[in-house]
Amino acid sequence: MSRALALATRHTLSTQRDNGSWLATPAPRITETALCTLALARSPHPGADRAAERGRAWLANGAAPQNHHPVAHAVETALLSLALDTGGPIDVSHPSFADPTLSARARLLQAIALYTGRATSGGTDPGALRTLLATAVAAQGRLKRWTRVELWSAHALVETHFGDRTSARHAARTIADQQSPSGDFFANPVTTALAALALQAAAPGTAAARRCAEYLLTTQLADGTWRFSHSDVWDTALTMRAFHGAAEFDHNGLPAAVAFLVAAQNPDGGWPYRLGVESDNDTTAAVLIALGGASGAPGTTIRAGLRHLVRQQTADGLWRTWQSAGDPPVDDVVAHVVTALDRHSGRHRVQLSAARGWLAERLGEQGRWHAGWYRGLPYATAEVLPALDAAVPAGGHPAARNLAETRNPDGGWPVEGAGPSTPAATGLALAALERGGLLNEEHWAPALGYLVETQRDDGTWPGVPLMYGPRPLLTHYPTHTHAFAVGGLFAGQRRLRAAAAATDSAHEEG
Repeated sequence: MSRALALATRHTLSTQRDNGSWLATPAPRITETALCTLALARSPHPGADRAAERGRAWLANGAAPQNHHPVAHAVETALLSLALDTGGPIDVSHPSFADPTLSARARLLQAIALYTGRATSGGTDPGALRTLLATAVAAQGRLKRWTRVELWSAHALVETHFGDRTSARHAARTIADQQSPSGDFFANPVTTALAALALQAAAPGTAAARRCAEYLLTTQLADGTWRFSHSDVWDTALTMRAFHGAAEFDHNGLPAAVAFLVAAQNPDGGWPYRLGVESDNDTTAAVLIALGGASGAPGTTIRAGLRHLVRQQTADGLWRTWQSAGDPPVDDVVAHVVTALDRHSGRHRVQLSAARGWLAERLGEQGRWHAGWYRGLPYATAEVLPALDAAVPAGGHPAARNLAETRNPDGGWPVEGAGPSTPAATGLALAALERGGLLNEEHWAPALGYLVETQRDDGTWPGVPLMYGPRPLLTHYPTHTHAFAVGGLFAGQRRLRAAAAATDSAHEEG
């Protein structure tokens, strides 16, 4: 185990960037490549046809839709069909599309289908879709900036279909106002591809349409794919949370990482998941947790972050992920905020009893916690347990005991249900057992053995998609798998040291 941790630490220090951060290119999936392929296939920009061909080649070579959620499967199946121009009507009939948080996915698919001349199955009729989008555009509310661009893009595509060039051009101008000098929209390939489709439809030949196409051309990877956004601020906070306390990391990696997070703070006091976008409560809390106990973070930085969380607390004592009235509170975000405020308890007067009570009620109602931003029981359990202020009962917290029962015969844990073991889920499960006071040897030894045996020679572990983005689609970030697996090993190391200390004490008393 010590060798595994040394290899993992060496890898982490070797991949730290010059600005002190960590980030990783996510694994490929259908969503980004299909959308970017669709956009470039309809662009007159030089090289667009060739790039679209490369995208189609990757998609046609066995790309499989995600199947962990019916909407994720429907979205990727539809986008694959649209990009390859195969199959029948675009199906948005699944009942899960009726969920308010997922209905926007159906509207986007229908808008693209209308623009490309494809029939749809389910959903609303074209006239009703037009009215829905026009109403949503008029209301907007406190939406994320990229969500607004995606909404306006769908509106532009539908208005183009109905021949209302005035409304379509107005939407295109609104979209172009959010474009960066590099041609992208918040460095998000999903948003940028949708904007590219809309600009090409409603404002062809404009500078905004040209810059968008150029950005897509320059960001296509050698394998023909486009990838989801990186998350340098989140990844850096996650890495610090996993490794802080290890002497080599604290000496060689921590100071620059702290400096990066301090510099990444937004003017409102919060932190974004990646540089250049608005703050969100989950990342703000994660950064404050990571900076807790780390030297080098000015008190003004910490206080500004805490004030931001105070302003974001809702009337019922909870927190949403985003600064959006339509965004519901979720278990992991509320728990992260509570843990962050606990970590800096002497610097604020926020009452946390309502949030803790809500988390306890969620466990009682559901029998488990569900995370909003990562899939799986191990993550939800590991991240919520530190937010509870009650003493751990003898024999371990019930949530930890329930998690322990899901371990596979190979010693590892699955992400969910009866699935195969994964290193990330196993590391998270061990962290949860430690936080839940479940230290039985029969759980720990096989799991630590699993992590050691599955580690690659370069110190990393194989991974699977775990993080939601955009929900309910999943993305795999190697940095996240690494941090979660390492967290389990460090938990095992602490447990073994505590057991050794207890044995020594017993011998001395004897």
